[in-house]
Amino acid sequence: MKLFVRFLLFSALGSSLYSQNILETHDPNVTLTAEQCYDVIKTAWDGLKKLSEQYTEEIAVKNEFESSSEFSERIRKAKDQYINKVNKFAVDHKLNEKIFSVWMKAELVKYDADNQIYSIKSPTEILIQPKKNDIAVTCATNKYATIYEKNQKGYRRANLRLNTDPEFSWFVNKQTAQSAKNKEGAMYFKLWFSLNVGVNETENQIVLEIVPSRLALMDQNENFTYWSDEIR
Repeated sequence: MKLFVRFLLFSALGSSLYSQNILETHDPNVTLTAEQCYDVIKTAWDGLKKLSEQYTEEIAVKNEFESSSEFSERIRKAKDQYINKVNKFAVDHKLNEKIFSVWMKAELVKYDADNQIYSIKSPTEILIQPKKNDIAVTCATNKYATIYEKNQKGYRRANLRLNTDPEFSWFVNKQTAQSAKNKEGAMYFKLWFSLNVGVNETENQIVLEIVPSRLALMDQNENFTYWSDEIR
């Protein structure tokens, strides 16, 4: 029994350290898998969620010896400290300075030789935490990536995915299109993004915003770029 408990503690500690390390020591030159991208966003979410829970607990109950004005003042101070802690979390983890990237599978649907357009879609969906009253993961408005939420078997699910429904249109000559088709297994979209953190003070809600900055269509094996676009 003692051995089993120690194993559980070791596993929990190892998982915590892994999550902390992937957020703090991630090499921006290394492109994430969808699973690793989930870990990065979830780790940031976990840290921010903890701050939100601490703040909620702190202001939940008025002390019997507090006047209403004293309670209001305590709430005001607690909120200021809460916002400062959220901002400090972002600074300590250098979130505003880091650029992440993630592979998202590209499926070559059909080539239109007359108009030289290849229709492409991506089935990759990266699980993220759905919106809650105290914390929300959002995606900055852009034409390539979005967060999609839906109810599934009684649970709210959220995913980061590319806008490839309708399919993405890649204007490309026939020779290049044939070359890409021959390497379809290695064809991926690569999405670059940063993470912004802030507080919606009206809602007392932390906002963890995914900010896409670039999208490319690449041969993953050869690290060759067929097409790319900066996202502004």
